[in-house]
Amino acid sequence: MEFKKQSVSNYYLYDTRVENLFIGEYMEDAPENCIKVYLLGLMYAQSGVPADEEVLARRLGLSGQQLKDCLNYWLEQGIIKLTADPAAAGKKRIEFVNLRDAAFGRDHARQEASARAAARLDDEALASLYKSVQEATGRLLDAKEMEEIASWISDYGMDAEVILYCYRYCVAKRKSDRCRYVGAILKDWKSKGLVTLDQVEEHLSENDSRYVMYRTVFRELGFSRNPSAEEKRIMNAWFDELRAGLDEVLEACRKTSGISNPNIRYVDRVLRAKAEEKAAAKAAPGGGEKEDLFARVGRLYERQRAESEAKAEEAKRLVFSKVPRIKDIMDEMRDCGFRISAAMLKGAAGRSEIERERGRFAKLAEEKAALLAEAGLPADATDIKYNCARCKDTGLLEDGTRCSCFAEKLKQLSEEDARGKDEG
Repeated sequence: MEFKKQSVSNYYLYDTRVENLFIGEYMEDAPENCIKVYLLGLMYAQSGVPADEEVLARRLGLSGQQLKDCLNYWLEQGIIKLTADPAAAGKKRIEFVNLRDAAFGRDHARQEASARAAARLDDEALASLYKSVQEATGRLLDAKEMEEIASWISDYGMDAEVILYCYRYCVAKRKSDRCRYVGAILKDWKSKGLVTLDQVEEHLSENDSRYVMYRTVFRELGFSRNPSAEEKRIMNAWFDELRAGLDEVLEACRKTSGISNPNIRYVDRVLRAKAEEKAAAKAAPGGGEKEDLFARVGRLYERQRAESEAKAEEAKRLVFSKVPRIKDIMDEMRDCGFRISAAMLKGAAGRSEIERERGRFAKLAEEKAALLAEAGLPADATDIKYNCARCKDTGLLEDGTRCSCFAEKLKQLSEEDARGKDEG
């Protein structure tokens, strides 16, 4: 007797199993196209129906680059991986990771990593790291983010200074300090073998976009050496202070072809003279140009965040004056978060402490909710209420993509400009 599975002639009549971990941990923050790519790819993988990137792109109406971006997103999240295709030498195939195994099947490795991390980082150093991250981001860390930071130390073997550097890098270069976004950057660094600050800085010096600009400028000037600190300062001023684009800078560099000794300061004088001419033209009656819409949207977000945070601080003061115990509870909840993250570094030895502190955290949250209810206050009375809960009025989601509200604000400002022209 031969056992044979019926071939799948119409896979639409079958079911695709999607793990709840995907829905709860990954789907909410993922871009829409990435979710479509994951689910369609999962259907093909589970049904055993042959499919490749071209098939997925055609079915979903995506370009090849859009599909590649989606696959790279899931590769960075670690829920798909590339493996050698046994049926085709030299080719790769996509394998969907079992999320439960990935999340819960690494106890031994996690314990060893946690023990190493605990040996490197004591409670005082961890507290210092949290304080520095708060200073870099300009916001308080909640218990969940503290736990996440501790997991980066144990899972990735990252030095504390690298984690702090990553936060500062994301704030300065990527304009985002969201925990998931920082974690994705750290994971990428880890995959490249970058776990020390020296390794990270060397990598960024070769690959960061600003350094690419430096190299492009130096090539245009005919320089084969690296820029000095002073030359970097001058070039940074072109991009940050004068708001010059790379094309404009390269045009100024070409003007050095008529001098015997091309140098950065000559280019600097050319660019500053051009900036002064622009300013004079803008100040002239009827002159000037409309502000860049993107810059205006950025300032709108800044105003909205400042207003929301100011309102939240005022609301907290009112809550604390009405129910003083709430402030103590919130302080205790933050302390619990710190102790949980510190216990995570102890591996198996810290499990009982983690459970104890999480239980205490839950009781404090219940007490806070009960006190707010008794006082006739809403459960979110102490929370910051952003205009957009998805991006928290930053315009960027945790994966670095633009939030949908950014396009809405662009449209709003464009329509205001159009109405202004009509009325004029």
